[in-house]
Formats: sequence, C-alpha cells, structure tokens
Amino acid sequence: MSDINGSNAMSNASKLYRTSDIYFSAFLCSVDFPLKTTEQGSTTDGGRKIVFVFSIPEGDLSKVKAMYFGGSGTVKARVFVDHLRSLKSMCFTLIMISLIPSCYMMCFM
Repeated sequence: MSDINGSNAMSNASKLYRTSDIYFSAFLCSVDFPLKTTEQGSTTDGGRKIVFVFSIPEGDLSKVKAMYFGGSGTVKARVFVDHLRSLKSMCFTLIMISLIPSCYMMCFM
C-alpha cells in the first residue's frame, strides 16, 4: 500500500482491526488491505451483524482512517464497487447460512 506510507503495507507489526462498516471495509480492500475473516455479531437490539476483520500494520491504521473519514482517500470507482459488491454478497451468504439450520428445525417440528 505505497500510497499511504510510501512502503509495503506489511512492513510494520500488524494488528487485527474489526469493523461492521461495509463501506469502510470496501475502502480497506481497495487500498490493498485484504479481508482476513468475518465474524457474526449482534446489534444492541438483538439483530445480527457481520464484522469484517483486517490485519493492518499499526502505523497505517490511523492514516487510512484519516484518509477515509476525512474525505481525502481516493480509490478507483470500479475497484471500490467490485469490493463492495463482493462484501454484500458475502454478508447475504453468511446470513442465509446461519438461517438454514433454524429453517430445517421448523420443518421437522
């Protein structure tokens, strides 16, 4: 990720960063921070949410957050949209998979 710190993104000690913000996650993927895994969580009102987990070098995390939330981060639109579409599809699949066992249980009751 040379556009943030001028060196390879994996040069610093990495830390796991979790976010449920799908747009920020698409931005992270677009600036070459690959998605490591996903986790399922719950909202304060009992709903479900997907948490995206990234491994980001400590020195880069504050920079990439400032770029995104400050509006100065730029990525190619097609790359961003492709990552966003992929993440949405992943969320839908994860939610549907988590619902399947309860659907089968209801069918056999």
